Amino acid sequence: MHEMSYIMRLAKMAIDTATSNNAKSVESVSIQVGEMTGLIPEYLKRYYPKAVQGTILEGSMLQIEYLPVLVRCRNCSCEYHPDRSNEYLCPSCRSSGSDLLKGREFLIKNIVIND
Repeated sequence: MHEMSYIMRLAKMAIDTATSNNAKSVESVSIQVGEMTGLIPEYLKRYYPKAVQGTILEGSMLQIEYLPVLVRCRNCSCEYHPDRSNEYLCPSCRSSGSDLLKGREFLIKNIVIND
């Protein structure tokens, strides 16, 4: 499970941000996770408390916004969520060529600190 390595990286970034802002504690950390990362939000939430134990993040809540894949058709510029029901083709022109717009994110969106 690669979720733990992501959580450890997230914790380090959040701790660095909180301490550089003179936080005494952190109330919550909000992240965006793209569908194509392969990360499972339930596992991220499960491992978070252990990863932040003994740090300024201990006791904080992890909030996850899961972002589905979004692509833009190279042929007609239609933006859509590819899936099996449309055979991963553009619903407008049925073209198979597309560019990824969203779905690979793993970002800290917000950190609520207590100073």
